[in-house]
Amino acid sequence: MNYMNRKFLFLLLLTCTSCASVYRFSADVQEPAPVTLPVSAQNVLILDNTFPQPKEYGITRAFNGQSIRADYPFSLDSMRIRTAMGEIANVLNDSHFFKTIAVYQEPLRTNTDWLAITGLSPEDQSDFYNNDNYDALLVIDRLLFSVKENVKKVQSIYSSEELTDAFVDLRTDGIITCSMYVYGKEKPATTFTVTDSLFTKSIYEGDSTFFFKDIPEYMTLQLSVRLGNQAAKRFTPTWNTVDRMFFTGYNARMQEATSYAASRKWENAESLWNIELGKKTKPADKAKLAFNLAVANEMQDKLDRAWDWAQKAKEQLKNAKQYDDSQEMEFTNKYISELERRIQSNRLLDMQWGKE
Repeated sequence: MNYMNRKFLFLLLLTCTSCASVYRFSADVQEPAPVTLPVSAQNVLILDNTFPQPKEYGITRAFNGQSIRADYPFSLDSMRIRTAMGEIANVLNDSHFFKTIAVYQEPLRTNTDWLAITGLSPEDQSDFYNNDNYDALLVIDRLLFSVKENVKKVQSIYSSEELTDAFVDLRTDGIITCSMYVYGKEKPATTFTVTDSLFTKSIYEGDSTFFFKDIPEYMTLQLSVRLGNQAAKRFTPTWNTVDRMFFTGYNARMQEATSYAASRKWENAESLWNIELGKKTKPADKAKLAFNLAVANEMQDKLDRAWDWAQKAKEQLKNAKQYDDSQEMEFTNKYISELERRIQSNRLLDMQWGKE
């Protein structure tokens, strides 16, 4: 074997050895809701306090570069608000964070100033609280859309007299503004706005009604779902996937611990890593095992103990002077920061779930 081949083989083995020394995995952790409501806010009524935007307002459509007539049967009717309200109800129900979720079917607005945000009067709030036994009112104050669509005819041997192949370039933008009222407070606990957009750039076969009514109607309805989904998630804890790692080893006990950890049997892995830690004398080896013990405790939701072990790993790395600026130190510092964020998040979660 020549020198270059030997060098390549050495680098390959070094890479494989490095990869084998770390086991990476993903875990799901719960994140608190962006908005913290009183624990008493358990029975939520969703209300429509919007007024539909005028027909064709914010709608721009063109065919082969020419603006089309405004009399195509496409309007932003009440279906969008019903779709958004339905999605909000579904998300809140599926979260199991509230006791009762209901939708009030009748719109509340009487004035026609569709751009304005009109809050609920104390009298209206009192009616829903006292007559229907709700303790939280999620009010949609405004739901608006804009649609910009350009359709260009495409030459095709498959086109017929009734149908046309056309390239549709459509973008729809939406905005939803919501307020959450809770029993005992006249002013909203929070008012927020969510914006989002959808677009399509594709070739379709159809007629003018399909291009200028069916497609934009479908897009605005889908956008209503997205806006409702994002609005609801302001009030519900969610699950997020995080990346984690631990250090492996080549002796039998370390391999057994890796097998336990890979199977999410963290208590067993923790016990073996503790035994191995008692045998080690080098700070670098102790640091890796302390890091592993931090991860094992985090996966068992013992976050304060996990933070303590991560700090011990950092101290051991400081004792191993060659590790001051090492990748292991970078891993450890990053992990400590993530643990501190999780500890703060869990305190907020406990508050939101009524555990404190």
